[in-house]
Amino acid sequence: MRVENNLKIEGYELLSQKVYRALKTEIIKGSLKPGTKLSEGKIAEQMGVSRTPVREALKELAAEGFVKMNPNQAVVVSNASVEDVQEVLQIRGVLEGLAARLAAKLIRKEEIKELEKYIDQMEYYAKKNDSLSFSEIDAEFHEIILDICGNSRLVQIRKNLSDQAHRYRIRSLSIPGRLKYSLKEHKEILKALKRKDSEQADRLSQIHIKNVLKNILEHEVEEEDNNKDA
Repeated sequence: MRVENNLKIEGYELLSQKVYRALKTEIIKGSLKPGTKLSEGKIAEQMGVSRTPVREALKELAAEGFVKMNPNQAVVVSNASVEDVQEVLQIRGVLEGLAARLAAKLIRKEEIKELEKYIDQMEYYAKKNDSLSFSEIDAEFHEIILDICGNSRLVQIRKNLSDQAHRYRIRSLSIPGRLKYSLKEHKEILKALKRKDSEQADRLSQIHIKNVLKNILEHEVEEEDNNKDA
């Protein structure tokens, strides 16, 4: 009896995690935009599950700041505040810089070739103006540098920010003209890594993240001004 109960619990947990991952992916990609109302019933129907795993998934997303559960029980996709964006990207900038600094000392020829392939893919998607595909390759580029850096605690801390950071990455890359500059920044980081220039790799990585933040904040101001004029 105890084994059967454990199996049921395990199966239920997997189901709630399936819903959680599906919703989080759509939020990060921007398919579910800030302010979108999420209905337990509709989600349950679309995913072919009961309301219970959906409810648990929404609670987990709320705890991570991806959705907001209002007192009237309405659940909406959260819109990250300026403070949220600044905090996450400021931390990410420091971590990415340190990872690049450490990686520059350890990087091997085959890893440089791998990063070059990602640069080629970014260039391809930049020409097609495909910001979503570009963002996926962008994320992989930085993950490789993290893996090379050799500091497991740094990797873990950085990966704890991955979902929020990727949400802001997509937000930044969707801004007109940003793909071209982001591509250039990644090329410069790779050049520093090739030269094993730790200081420059650190500096350029931090500048890259500062530009992501700058773009998002400037775009927010533009949107606010446009809304006022409308």
